[in-house]
Amino acid sequence: MSTDPRRVERILANLAANALRHGAPPVEGEVDGPVVRVRDHGPGFPPDLLTVLHASGPQRFRTGSRTGGTGLGLTIATGQARLLDARLTFRNRPEGGAETELRLPTE
Repeated sequence: MSTDPRRVERILANLAANALRHGAPPVEGEVDGPVVRVRDHGPGFPPDLLTVLHASGPQRFRTGSRTGGTGLGLTIATGQARLLDARLTFRNRPEGGAETELRLPTE
């Protein structure tokens, strides 16, 4: 299956920028077929932010970060993923850090 590379680029740029801005180095990317993961080694997503990301989907929200982010980058990434029929998930890794996973459609 083909996809819109501009939308994928926008998603990944927003995820990487978010990891660099709110996480801690190193920021890593991993590609495994149709799955792309971006992870950092920072404190992870705040629990209230994860709740919003999992429950209500794209919207602007206060991130609670020291930089005063509004969550617009993650909102854009989530919206772009939906337009591609892709799945974007967010989690905190057990060993620390935040991880986002973009799963592109294969059919």
